[in-house]
Amino acid sequence: MAKKVEVDVKLLIIAIALVILATVGSAFATYLIFRGSAADAPQGSEATTTKREMGPTHGLGEFTLNLLSPPAQRRFIRTEIVLEASSKKAVEELENRMPQIRDAVITLIRARTAEDLSTQAGMESLRFDILEATNELVTKGEVTDVFFIDLIIQ
Repeated sequence: MAKKVEVDVKLLIIAIALVILATVGSAFATYLIFRGSAADAPQGSEATTTKREMGPTHGLGEFTLNLLSPPAQRRFIRTEIVLEASSKKAVEELENRMPQIRDAVITLIRARTAEDLSTQAGMESLRFDILEATNELVTKGEVTDVFFIDLIIQ
């Protein structure tokens, strides 16, 4: 005949409690380790650059434009753009050259596809191209940054 195995209920409960306690403890220790290293790690360019004061700005207004796309699939963009300048004289020149700047921005945006602008790299490329185009038009100071205040692609 087979022998009957008796299990001590108290021992079983203590073993299960120890396993649960060890699991929770190791999960908590892992959380503390990775939370601390993520807070100390540099976050892209934010850790390497210092905060700077924002210069004078000039709004270019709102743009609603067709994007480059096949005729059967019309795509649109609506955006509002603000330029940051190095000085107030540069802002005055931006105001005086508003039609030229708007034309340059329209030309740059219309040459993009919706797929180009759906990625971070595509938006950064557009930002850089607008910065270059506006700096070619400004002689007093320079445009230091481009901000997209509103952006909808449809």
